Order: sequence, then C-alpha cells, then structure tokens
Amino acid sequence: MTTHSLQITSGVGPVEVRWFVARLAPALAALLRERGLEVGAISTHGDAEAPDSATLTLAGDVSPRVADLLGTHAWICRSPTRGRNGRKRWFVGVSLHADAPDAHSASDAVRIDPADLDIRTCRSGGAGGQHVNTTDSAVIVFHRPSGLRVRSEGERSQHANRSAALARLGQLLAAARRDEAARAEAARRRMHTRVVRGEPVRVWTFEI
Repeated sequence: MTTHSLQITSGVGPVEVRWFVARLAPALAALLRERGLEVGAISTHGDAEAPDSATLTLAGDVSPRVADLLGTHAWICRSPTRGRNGRKRWFVGVSLHADAPDAHSASDAVRIDPADLDIRTCRSGGAGGQHVNTTDSAVIVFHRPSGLRVRSEGERSQHANRSAALARLGQLLAAARRDEAARAEAARRRMHTRVVRGEPVRVWTFEI
C-alpha cells in the first residue's frame, strides 16, 4: 500500500508558531482518523513541546480526504509572552507528500513483478560465430510500469541472457527509486521553510 506523509511546518516562525505545530498535529490526526484514514505515529523535528515541524504517516485513499486541509492554517491566540498588544494570529503550512521507497535499504535489489514484464527473444548480433548468428539467445525485457527496456546478448544461452537482463533492470529500478527518494526529500525541505500567510484554509482557537 502506498503511504503518504502530511507535513506540518512552522517555516521560520517564532515559538508561538511551533506551539501551534505541536497542537495541530494531533488535532489533524484525530480528524483524519474520523475520515477513515489510517494514521501512523506522529514524528516531530525539534523540541517536543515546540517542534519546527511534525509529520503524520497516512495510508488509504488519501487525496480526497486531505485536500481541504492543505495550505496555510491560522491559530488565533494571544501570546502570553508578548503582552496585550502582541500579535495573536500565527500561521503554519500543511503539505502532502507521497512516500518514496526506502532509498537507504541494505540491498539494491528491487522486487520485480513478472506480470509487469514483456520478455521476448531474438537473434544475437555482432561477432561470435555460428552459435550467435543462428540461435534466438538474445533477450529483451520491457518493464511496463517504468517504461524501461533492457537487452542482453552477451551470454551464450538464452537463460543466461534473461538473468543478466533482469539483473540490469533491477539495478536501473533501484537507481530510479533512489532518485525518487532524493526528489521527495528535496521537496519536503523546500516546503519546510515555506509558509504563506493570509487566506488560511482553516482557523483554530487552541488554548495555550
């Protein structure tokens, strides 16, 4: 099952914004559970009482259930540290990210579903003598979900070429998985410091 991460970020806001993050994370978790989503543990970055960001791991039909929660959230609360004239509206950003497969697994092996493959044989080309020119020993493997295509003809047998092609396909898919994870992490880091103030999608009135 594909999982997603709902990120709540304070951006570079003051401590009041981080207080808001700490209160908003469990509130959103409870709301999303009511909407039928499976919500995993809440992880935080920074101080537990005033984290810089919080992340909820979600499973299920995520997008339609979180669409109205994405964007800026506002908290109306007068800060106890700023006096009566201090600011009382604080903003955080909420964004959704699809979780990429683990880019740091111990092995580069990728499970390949045989149902996703089109495999055909053909005659090997180039030098190699009569055996190469007269037998269908070359193998072409096409992985439909990714669009990757691998041809192997360097081995003498069809079985060996098939094994080589599948091994190479696994390496390419592992590299694509690492690239996907790196892009996802970069997107999260960009969103971590980006909070658009004004026009919030939801306003909260938590007590301190």
